Amino acid sequence: MSNNSSSCESDLENSIVLNVNLDALKKSASSVFQVQCTSIQEFNEGGFHKVYILKMEDGKEYIGRVAFPVYPQWKTESEVAVMEYIRLYTNIPVPKVYYWNSSVNNPVGAEYILMEYLPGIRLCDIWSDLSMEKKKRFLLKIIKIQLELKKLTFSKIGCIFFDKNGFKIGQVIESNFFTGERATLPTMELGPFNTTKEYILAVIQNQIRNYRAFKSKDSWIPKYEELCKLVPKYFQNGNETFVLTHGDFHSSNILVNNDEITGIIDWECSGAFPVEFLCTYPIWLTENPISKDNLILQKFFRDEMSRRDSNFIHIIDNIDEEKKEFYSAAFSQGVWKVDDFLDKFETK
Repeated sequence: MSNNSSSCESDLENSIVLNVNLDALKKSASSVFQVQCTSIQEFNEGGFHKVYILKMEDGKEYIGRVAFPVYPQWKTESEVAVMEYIRLYTNIPVPKVYYWNSSVNNPVGAEYILMEYLPGIRLCDIWSDLSMEKKKRFLLKIIKIQLELKKLTFSKIGCIFFDKNGFKIGQVIESNFFTGERATLPTMELGPFNTTKEYILAVIQNQIRNYRAFKSKDSWIPKYEELCKLVPKYFQNGNETFVLTHGDFHSSNILVNNDEITGIIDWECSGAFPVEFLCTYPIWLTENPISKDNLILQKFFRDEMSRRDSNFIHIIDNIDEEKKEFYSAAFSQGVWKVDDFLDKFETK
């Protein structure tokens, strides 16, 4: 499904060049926090941003999250809004945002967010060293987080933005809609969407628009058109409820300190999506090859989740392999997955 799974390998590889005026970032932090910012240290880099630790004269530290020039304005504004929404309506630990600027026309030279520095290290950095009992204790906390998100329901698919009355659901912000030249296409369907069927059709049709406009692979377009014809087989129009879903709920975006989860970070590309996007096993328990320990942990997760919300497990079980592969083909950036799907299932 639409999940940009992370890796625990260094995120600094394959870096995008980003020209940031660090002196201006220091001045901004000094102004916002009313104390001198004495130093900036580059901390991390993701697919769409760089992260800096801002050290202040009073000893406090904050995070400066600077966006790459990818899908300007909307991605930053949605990320800020969803973190505030989570902070207001759940007990999930997320960074508090103190200031943000979604325009590149500022002294820093890029969109940026000044936010709370949360203590802890990434769960992925210690997971393999944890005892089975500690892994189970963390899974219990992750179950609690997933169920809090499941309670946040919406009538449309899209991302969260601020409006004059608080929050609203707006366009979808995810890589299938803005990577490469897609963001420049005026014909792209961005939502919000009323049904999963409408959303999936837009994902596939946007891929067709992208190939027509920028690729010399006209022979691939009929493959996606064939995939469009199959959408009604898996999705029907009807009353649906959508839930708040983290766009990359991976162990690399979970901060821990001792036995506590201290923060869930990297909320860009998060929003209201079909409930089956949320109702999954933690992705790091299902990655190949699946170890014996991971099978034990999947059973533990399943048993514990069943006790708390049997519907969560019912949703997992209700998605058969054919539908999973359809999702994979629809969201794929390469036609080979579409080809594989059509060869395998089209005649069924």
